Amino acid sequence: MVNRVRPLDEWVSRLSTSNPNDVAAALEVLGEALCADDEAVRERAAQLLVKELARAGSAAQGPILRLLQTSWWPPQVQLAEPALEAVLTAVARIDVDAPELDEAALLIANLYRAAPLPLSALEGALGHAKASVRRVAAGCVGRVGKAAVSLLPRLLTVLDDSESVAGAALESLGSLASAAPEVALPALFDQVSRAEGTRQYLALTSLRSLVEEGRREGKPAPELASLEPVLLKTAEDPQPPVRLEAVSLLGLGRLSSLSTVAALRKRLQDESPAVAACAAVALLRVGAPPQEAASLLAAQLASAENPDKVGAALSALEGVEPATLGRIRDTLAAAARGAKGLVAEALHELLPRNA
Repeated sequence: MVNRVRPLDEWVSRLSTSNPNDVAAALEVLGEALCADDEAVRERAAQLLVKELARAGSAAQGPILRLLQTSWWPPQVQLAEPALEAVLTAVARIDVDAPELDEAALLIANLYRAAPLPLSALEGALGHAKASVRRVAAGCVGRVGKAAVSLLPRLLTVLDDSESVAGAALESLGSLASAAPEVALPALFDQVSRAEGTRQYLALTSLRSLVEEGRREGKPAPELASLEPVLLKTAEDPQPPVRLEAVSLLGLGRLSSLSTVAALRKRLQDESPAVAACAAVALLRVGAPPQEAASLLAAQLASAENPDKVGAALSALEGVEPATLGRIRDTLAAAARGAKGLVAEALHELLPRNA
């Protein structure tokens, strides 16, 4: 039963109260209504929430965005367009760094999946005067999927926007990069080369994902030599996740200069087990003598008392091409013989690929 005595519009009004118990009760009732078997109840609840979301004086944008995003599926097609307008109206009144904007981006993506909404609405939102609207639009382009590839050129124009907007755009660019590498690669190269902090990290992760996906599909790897100086610099970054991305790209790009090999050998001593393991794999990929890499990976895999080291080695080895694994086949075979349980199973799964 969804009724709970009060009509649905009263429960919607309780979302704006200052009493957390009232808000929690309203969220529960309205969540049930959005998931009800009775289609009329579902539609009525959605209508009321969409109307309240767009209302100028509403103080419940956050809870409503979260509720519609998590409980309203599939959205009624006839409500998709008014819901899109309501979301964009609401987020224009929200601060650009507010966490509920992520809920808004997910909700809009759901609307595009459920109904044939025009992409022109998203394109217009990418140029909106309010940064919060630009952030939401940028964040949902990637979540819409390949249907939104045509928006990539417009998305690139917000890569130099404020931090929150640019970050959302980079995440979307990374999601769609494999569908339009000719558009994405120059932009990712540019961001890796000149961006800093979070933007550069997002560009690095997106570029690595694109290169790895292409490798799995047998596509020729993009030429990364022009990025070598930047990757060598970021391999020294104070943040382990940034170092990991740089080290991985040095290996995936087969960058085998003396400077790269020296940098990767240095990273074998990295305080982060994940970075050290990725450096070992990168050394194998660039054709360096395998002894040092094999020794590091063997030590990590034998560290039964340190699950982080074992996990780092297995993660680094997962998905590595057979030819590279073949360079340390004896090391992997010895580690498999000495391992137990899930670690032994994982290592035995790696071995046949380079038999």
